Amino acid sequence: PGDAMLAGALAAVAEEVEASHDITVEVVLVGDLTMDDPLRALVGATREATINAAKHAGVDTVDIYVEVEDRDVLAFIRDRGRGFDPTSTPADRQGIRNSIVDRIERHGGDVRFHAAPGQGTEVEMSVPRRRTAATTTNGDAETPTDGATP
Repeated sequence: PGDAMLAGALAAVAEEVEASHDITVEVVLVGDLTMDDPLRALVGATREATINAAKHAGVDTVDIYVEVEDRDVLAFIRDRGRGFDPTSTPADRQGIRNSIVDRIERHGGDVRFHAAPGQGTEVEMSVPRRRTAATTTNGDAETPTDGATP
């Protein structure tokens, strides 16, 4: 998505998946940032995880929760559907590896799958939060300015 802010990019993902797959995508975002490469990777991987849930989970709703923390941006994509065993995914099925894991790892992030047959799926992802070189000086302390909003 070409949105300048994380909130807009996530809203665009939800809208796209809802329209394409006739499901509801609930998005909760705590904090907001100006988009950069790691955030674009996170949004792209979130999109892929949400599409996977829409296609395979057999549910009417997928939840996306994203939180901006001091050092990282965390994302959780959860469904309460069919679930799967991540360890039994055939080696020739590279969708999860290529569209989610590799995308996040290229930006120093991490991906974890919490899933089991009949128990739903949660994809947990994080990317380091980038800081810009610009700072504002407050007395002796320097505060990074990174486009974050409280």
